[in-house]
Amino acid sequence: MKKTLLLGLAAVCAWSLTACGSGAEAETTTAPETTKQEKTEMETENSKEKDEYYVEMVGNSFAIQFCNINVDGAKAAADELGNVKLNYNASQDSSQVQEQIDILNQAIAKKPDAILIAAADPDALEAQMIKARDEGIPVVAYDISFNHAPEGALAATVSTNNEAAAGLAAEKLMENEAFVEQVKQATAEKPMVVSCLAPDAVMTAHEQRINGFTLTLYELLQEYQPGAVEITGHTSFEKASENPAAVTIRAEIPPTKADADIRNQAQKMINGNDVAAVFCVNEASVTALLSATTDGTDLDREKGKYKDLIAIGFDAGKTMKGAVASQYFYGAVAQDPFAMGYEGLKICIDAVNGREVKNLDAPAVWYDHTNMEEDDIAKILYD
Repeated sequence: MKKTLLLGLAAVCAWSLTACGSGAEAETTTAPETTKQEKTEMETENSKEKDEYYVEMVGNSFAIQFCNINVDGAKAAADELGNVKLNYNASQDSSQVQEQIDILNQAIAKKPDAILIAAADPDALEAQMIKARDEGIPVVAYDISFNHAPEGALAATVSTNNEAAAGLAAEKLMENEAFVEQVKQATAEKPMVVSCLAPDAVMTAHEQRINGFTLTLYELLQEYQPGAVEITGHTSFEKASENPAAVTIRAEIPPTKADADIRNQAQKMINGNDVAAVFCVNEASVTALLSATTDGTDLDREKGKYKDLIAIGFDAGKTMKGAVASQYFYGAVAQDPFAMGYEGLKICIDAVNGREVKNLDAPAVWYDHTNMEEDDIAKILYD
């Protein structure tokens, strides 16, 4: 188990650079040596640097604090560079896909030097991505990856490796002795359930986190329940057990991403009385679970109605931090939203200047009530 955890941490916490491109080998020839004067003339001729840059930043939610920290990071990079005008706009929440499409259309019409975007639904933006590409506007994605971006339309992406980060949550859950004991005692006649609560299964980050958590946990549970673990709840993630299931990992997806629907899904989930643990994939699902448990007091470890329910979150924010500090939540995986915005803005400028740009994996770490005050953890736990 320790070996698995170390590998997971290495994959999640390291910054990794992945070059964009086809990867095909190019034929090479030897060119005549270029003189210093010729190099200077070529650099001057090919330079695309400008006196001032204009970047449009398009977010997917004004309502989520994580998104506001993304903006703070981009603003910090713009201030550091000193010659960048940054304009930010976002839909009210991540369920407003059409609103974001309209905002992106407006951004493209302003003819910025570059666009920095966290897509609510990447697949819904194909026409806008093509238009930006055709108009020579580099697009850099942050937080949310594009799995099927039109060719040549996406310059680079700055995001967390969501599958590895959510896998870390599964690894930490398996370190909980009370949880492991429940796993050992589970039978097909009296099965246990682990839920994964998400606003949707469409947004790339949510899909990746569901996959990362459910598949990692599925494999880890085989040590105690070989062949008797299944994944249910949504056709995109289902995985049958070889034998009658003693443990069910269930994806909990509401009918829409509206806050009320997420809360209702959380309420329905805990009313089942068979849920041993739940992983909330983002701030909205964390808030929904807390709302469904009387602001978390029902999760109190000593006298709460659901005192034995082990809850794990994703991200930070005042609400999430408070739930972890009070031990209503066992712990959470935190990203670095400031770094996403900061690095994303810098990549935008590099792309405008014609420099090679690369995808960047942002770090994520585990925190709980025992380590959240440590300097290296506290610095990324925003309020």
